[in-house]
Order: sequence, then C-alpha cells, then structure tokens
Amino acid sequence: MSSQIIKALNQVINSGIQKELLHRFTEDQSLNGRIITIDGQELINFGSCSYLGLEHHPALKQGVIDAVERYGTQFSSSRTYASLGIYKDLEDQLMAMFERPVIVTASTTLGHLATIPVIVGENDAVILDMQVHNSVQMAVQQLKANGIFVTLIRHNDMDSLESKIQQLRNKYDKIWYFADGVYSMYGDYAPLGRLEELMNKYEQFHLYIDDAHGMSWTGPKGTGYVCSQLFYHEKMVLAGSLNKSFATSGGFVALPNARMAQDVRNCGGTLIFTGPIQPPMLGAALASTQLHCSEDILPIWDKVHDMVDFTNGRIEALGLPQFEVTNSPLFFIPAGIPRITTEMVSRMMKDGYYLNAAGFPATPMKRGGVRFMVNGNLEKEDVGQMLDALAYHYPRVLADEGSSEQKVSRVFSIPEFSVQGENNVRTLKPRTSELLISQHNSIHELDAQQWDELMGNRGNFTHSSLQMLERTFRGQEQDHDNWDFRYLHIADKSGKTILNTFFTSVTLKDDMFAPAEVSREIEEERRHNPTYLTSKTIILGTPITKGNHLWLDREHPEWKSALSILIQKMQRWVEAENATQLMLREFRMGADEELKNFLLEQGLIEIATPHECLVTDLSWADHTEYLQRLGGKYRYNVRKEILPYLDDFELNIEKPTSTKEIQECYDLYCNVFNRSLEMNVHKLPLAFFESICCHDDYDIIRLYLKTDEASAENRAPVAVMFSHKREKNYHALIVGLDYDYVRTYNTYKQMLYRTVWRAWDLDCTHLDLAFTAELEKKKIGARPFPTCIYVQSMDHFNSALISSMGKPVTRLRQPA
Repeated sequence: MSSQIIKALNQVINSGIQKELLHRFTEDQSLNGRIITIDGQELINFGSCSYLGLEHHPALKQGVIDAVERYGTQFSSSRTYASLGIYKDLEDQLMAMFERPVIVTASTTLGHLATIPVIVGENDAVILDMQVHNSVQMAVQQLKANGIFVTLIRHNDMDSLESKIQQLRNKYDKIWYFADGVYSMYGDYAPLGRLEELMNKYEQFHLYIDDAHGMSWTGPKGTGYVCSQLFYHEKMVLAGSLNKSFATSGGFVALPNARMAQDVRNCGGTLIFTGPIQPPMLGAALASTQLHCSEDILPIWDKVHDMVDFTNGRIEALGLPQFEVTNSPLFFIPAGIPRITTEMVSRMMKDGYYLNAAGFPATPMKRGGVRFMVNGNLEKEDVGQMLDALAYHYPRVLADEGSSEQKVSRVFSIPEFSVQGENNVRTLKPRTSELLISQHNSIHELDAQQWDELMGNRGNFTHSSLQMLERTFRGQEQDHDNWDFRYLHIADKSGKTILNTFFTSVTLKDDMFAPAEVSREIEEERRHNPTYLTSKTIILGTPITKGNHLWLDREHPEWKSALSILIQKMQRWVEAENATQLMLREFRMGADEELKNFLLEQGLIEIATPHECLVTDLSWADHTEYLQRLGGKYRYNVRKEILPYLDDFELNIEKPTSTKEIQECYDLYCNVFNRSLEMNVHKLPLAFFESICCHDDYDIIRLYLKTDEASAENRAPVAVMFSHKREKNYHALIVGLDYDYVRTYNTYKQMLYRTVWRAWDLDCTHLDLAFTAELEKKKIGARPFPTCIYVQSMDHFNSALISSMGKPVTRLRQPA
C-alpha cells in the first residue's frame, strides 16, 4: 500500500472515528447474535457476516467444549513439525466436501500468503480484478517484489481479461486471474460462466478465486457460491473462509491436484512460520463442517434464503436502489460521498439499527453506500422495520446534503428510482442557497479591476494573463492543449465576496505524481498510445498557473456553503464532460484541518504534492548580507558551485522577440521536459511561449556563455527562466537548459541564483521557485513548504493500475 493511500485511508478512518461509526466496542455481557449494545443503546445487528447465524448453534459450542477439554487452549507448534490430529480430521472432512485436496490455514489471508507465492511460477503473469479482496492483493505484492508481471483490469470486465490473455499468452507459461466469488462491498458475483469458457479456451489461463463471502450459505454441502456454479476445474484454485458463515476460525485452500497441494504444504511461508488454529476453534470448525454435511443444516439454509428473497422484495417495494440485485445475503444501497453515507448510517443507529458505511478505498469516493447483511439470527420483522427506517431517512439525507435520487442513479449508472417509504413526501427538495452566485465562461465577461483586486497578487492568473491563456489554449493541434474555462464568484446577500476562483476542463496524465520510474514505464507505452493513462479532469486553476487559486473568506459564516457550491459546480461539469476526477489545488499541507475534514466529507482526499520552494524575505541590503543569511553550509555551496562561474555568463533580461529567439528558448524548455518525470505533465505548446514572450506580466531571463565563439546574433542561450511578475510577487515558472553545460558550468544552479537576484533587482518581496529540485533551491535561500491537492475520483481504476506498476526488486528464487 502506497504512502499516499495510507494517508488517505487514515483520513477516512479518523473521520469515521470522530463520527463514532468506527473502532467501536460492544458493551454486552453476552450476545445472542441479534442485538449488540454500543454507548448504552441496543442495536439490531446488520453488520455481521455470520450469514447462517451458527455462532450459538449447540453443535459448534459442544465442539469447542470437547476440544478444549481434550487438548487444552492451545497446541503451539509450526504445522511443518506437528499438528493436532483434529487438523487432519477437519481437512479430511473438507476434502470430502470439495472432492479435491484441501489445506486448512490459520486465516484466509494467511492462506493466500502461503499459496500464491508457491503456485505462481517465475515466468507466469498475474491479472487482478480491481475489486479483488485486499488480502489477495497483499499476497500478490510478494509476486511483484519477485519480478512477476502483475497488471489490473476493471471489475468483472471479461472482454478486457480476454484481451490481456491474448496479449500475454505467448510470453508467459501461465496467466493467472485473481478474483472474488462474492465481492465484499457491493455483494455482486464473479462471472463464473465466462471464466470457465476462458479456462477451456486458453491453455495458459488459470483462475485463483476467493469465495470467503460465498461460503456456507449456498453450494453443495455449503461449499459456496463458486462451487454452486463451477464445482471443479483442473485450472482453478479456490480459497475459502471458516469464519463468516461457518462461524468458526481459519481459512482453507482447495487445490486442483495433490502435487500442487503438497508444494503449498511444504513451501507455504505462513504454514511454516505462523501458528495454527488452536484446539477450541478446530473443534468448532470440525463440528460446523459436519453440520453442513447433515440434514440439520437444511432448515437453516431455507430460513436464510427466504430472508434474502424477502429483503430483495422489500427493497424493490420501497423503491430503494441496489448496485446489483443478487441472491446473496450481502446488500449494498448506493448513496454517494462520505458525508451522505455516514449521515445515513448515523441516523439509522439512532433508530436502533447497526449497519456499515461502505466507501473508500474499497469504493471510489463518490460511490459509497450503506452495506448490511441478513443472517439466521434475524427475523423478517427486523429486516422489514430496518428497511422502512432506511427508506424514511434515505431521501431526507439526500435532500439535506444537496443530493437527489437522480444524482445517485447517474453516479452509479443504475436505473432511475424513487423511494416510496411510508411518510416520504415527494415534495422533498435539496436545500436552496440564498447566496449570490455568478458563473462565467470567459474572463472577458469579468471586470478586470475587480478580478485583479481579488486575484492579481495570488499567482500568475491576472485578468490579462487569463485572457492570454484563453486565447492560447484553444484550437491547438493536441487535445490536451485545449482547455475550457469557468469562473465562479459567490457573495452573500449584502454583496460581500465569500468565494472567488476559476477552474478548467483539461486532460492530465494520471501518473503526474507517480514515482519517476513508474512514469518512465508509462511513457514507453505512450510512444504507441499517447492517451494511455490520461484522464479528463476538472481542476482549480489551469495546468500552468501557480499560486493560491481559491479566494475564500474563512471568517464568513457561509464559507462552507460557498465551498459546497463550488464543488457541486465542478461535479456537474465532471458529469457533463465525462471526466474521471476533480482536483482542488494548491493548499498548504496541515495548515487548515477544518478545511481538510470538510473536504473529506465532500469526498475529496488530501494528496501530498512536491514541496513548493519559496524565498519569503528578500530584504537583504547587499550580497554580503545575502550570503550571511544563507547559513554556513549553503553559503559554502554558493561560493563553491555558483560564484566561480558568475563571470562566465552574460545575463540577458530582454524578452525574446524573433522567431529564432523564441524557438531557441522553447528548445531549452523541451530539453528539461524530456528529462523531467518527477511531476509528469503534458508538454506545453510553442504557442504558449510565443504568447508570454510578448506579455507584460511575464519576465524572461537568458544566460549566454561568454566563451561562445559565435557572433552575438548567432549564438544561442544555454539557460532560460520564464517567470511571472506582479507588483511585489515573482513566480519562477519554467526553466530551460542546454545539458551540454549543466555539469561543466553548473548552469541550473547559476540560473536559480540569477532568478533570486532578478526578483531582488525588481524590488519584489516574495519569490516562488515552484516545485522539485528542492535541495538546489534551498542552497540559494529558498524554504520548502509542504503542499497538497484535494482530489475526488469518479473511477479509481487508473490510479489502481499505476499503483501496481514499478520496477520490482531483485527476483528472489526458491532454494534448489
């Protein structure tokens, strides 16, 4: 899991903790499988994955008692050395049920970790369904570290899977597809019929499938959903759980043949180096498997299946949406962004029902919902009353949070619906705002003085600069060089400004902030497919503007309402443009926790970006004082790496005017662009540089080597810096270099140094040296400040695919 994902997940979990929805503890002295008590309130529990409700079954309890009296509380030994005989009894029982070799593991996760690295060969390839359970993905990370090729497909996209098989079958010995039988968030199924066809059609294709949520409540003798559709295939490995519906502990792997099973038993790391299932739960597991093979299980199955049918029927009658209607006991009601989902779950808890909020990272931020399970401990009356309460709250929460049933259907691409619960009045409408909202499609529609009073000193987006950008980024040859602009102003009833900003529809590279080695791999593919892993995005500002794009009066009591309106406007444009994400930028990391938490509730995740490098004090009187302020180490660097070359350069502060001069500067920019992957963006067109070379707000400095023997009119610059200057603010935006001289004359360092002094000469008080090359910028007096963006993804497939990429570490080989 990447550090960015960990930080984002931490935000989501902490928000859930603050709302008292996560990391809770029950207060019951005993449990009956139906009721749990939290904060003194009794709740009917719809959060249990014990689908058959067997945890209080007399046979399982007796199995625990018999085992603990005979074997004690534990048998502490690696299974490689010795296992209790009851382990063999359990595996024999499971082998009889599944009619193939079975290995019992301490958990399903540990089963994946024992099996996957053993069965996947050095010259095999792995394809992941993007929704496959995290425990499977954890095990696959070991394969990736060992140099195994790993890629990703969209959820249940069998056409894409077959295309991948065709691409890979001549390169690899086996092609493995990793999937779930029943997916744990949406409750939908793997397309097993199509998967069987692909296994029969392609010799190299193999299936590894985790049916943890499909076990026990269906299939012959409770062997699960997968076995109910595809009982056995010689190229299928099946993982299952003894938790959840079996109501015991542990997991298991059912393998297609004895040879593969013996390899896993001998070499599975977690079978060798982790502890076993302990005697009490082994006793319960054996009792549970025996129960599943007896007629005593039949009325329990009948009750649960009847409950599932009742639940589906009641959901349909109430008009509540489902992501996919199945006959599984796991249900998902689409809702939307985290704020909506958590509010629904909170209201349901107040009414006495415990349900789960399902969301990021298991689902995209905008596609969260209410997740609940039915089980054998509940009655139809419980389900009916809970669904009546949900149908009451559902449209009200949507209306209160500015959403609607129509919006939910659009976001989830499901049929339109109308909730018909008791007391639901159809006149419910989203709250309207009394704020004064003004939106425009061009800067030409706005007053220049008013715009610059608010935005002129915040970055390179003055009124005239934006006129230039609108003119430049239209009608370009490349699609990614054509931008569409929107301007938004929000004031209160008295006319006082609360929010002012602009945003654009652009195409960005999805790997913009990915590690350089990942971007390098992606760029190889872009040689043949230029749009590979690029996405239409609605962003605050533009790809080339730098600064504080969001003017927001944080002291105004309506700032949250105004910011919500901005996000809603951007979301509507996302839908209209079929974009995949919206992005708010740039913000100082950690500077405004209230803002961060508010945006998280709106479904926007904070993502760290490279530090911005600023010189915040240019008040030195002369060069001596400048050096003194640097500190000993950096003062030494300037004296050693920059000052000795000072007289080798001629500085030109005149803007390029001829076609030749502009092209020379553009070529220097291209040199840097072609080597820079730390922030992987699209190359800017020559037209942009032609525009800024004749714009009053831009300052351009060039460095020429004095040793160049060419005549003055023929010699070319070896470095250029394009900057924006407005009053006391200087923004260094783009550098260009001739790499023939970077090492011999330290031209990049020289240019940074010259930029500092150019800002000082122009009497500026603030210098922004932008991102990357942090160390070199610190040497000439800049301070790094952590920055972030806030992103809401409609579809996180591309980001998941990028996360699966990267250079593997040295391949680890099994000992001979």
